[in-house]
Amino acid sequence: MTGKIRQSIGRQYAPAELAGLFFAFSAAGWLWEVALHLVFNGELVKRGTMLGPWLPIYGAGGVLAVLLLRRFADKPLRVFALGVALCTVIEYVTGRYLDSLYGLRWWDYSMLPLNIDGLVSPLTSLVFGAGCCAAVYWAGPKAAGWMRRLPRPQARQCCALLAVVFLLDFGWSALHPNTGAGVTTSLPSAQAAEGLTVIDPAQVHLLLCSMAK
Repeated sequence: MTGKIRQSIGRQYAPAELAGLFFAFSAAGWLWEVALHLVFNGELVKRGTMLGPWLPIYGAGGVLAVLLLRRFADKPLRVFALGVALCTVIEYVTGRYLDSLYGLRWWDYSMLPLNIDGLVSPLTSLVFGAGCCAAVYWAGPKAAGWMRRLPRPQARQCCALLAVVFLLDFGWSALHPNTGAGVTTSLPSAQAAEGLTVIDPAQVHLLLCSMAK
């Protein structure tokens, strides 16, 4: 890793830059999910719980990855492993929250091997771990560099405007979430398709406790 790259990754992010990264990662996640659904299902749908083109779970995950993992930038494998763990926790907690609040699912990994309650799986966590690496090493520094070129007052005003729109959308969508075909499914009666192994979180806890003894 060159000194210039290390300096770019290790540079402190201003609050306006972190806000900008949140919105950028949220929009990128929305585009990613819309594109995946279009490729695999052949239909164009507006993904996520909100009205606007953003998925805050991606924004929060990306910002946390940049803030928490860049200190390990000299060890890419550690960044990847910690990114996998971080995204697994965020996705499971968020999925549980949405399950309990709305009784609906905006994603379901029940068809993937070794999934936990259909909310997380090794395959998707590995993909998101790679996304954390991209955020730490490339997307975060690159996007922050673009924002630093803007006059500071304009950058703050832009972030403030986006924040107002986002909060209004968040409030409305909390009461009237985006649902429908290609967006949500009802809670599955069975946690996985036939022939696939599903891990019970209680079993994971017991396994970790036995390993610690």
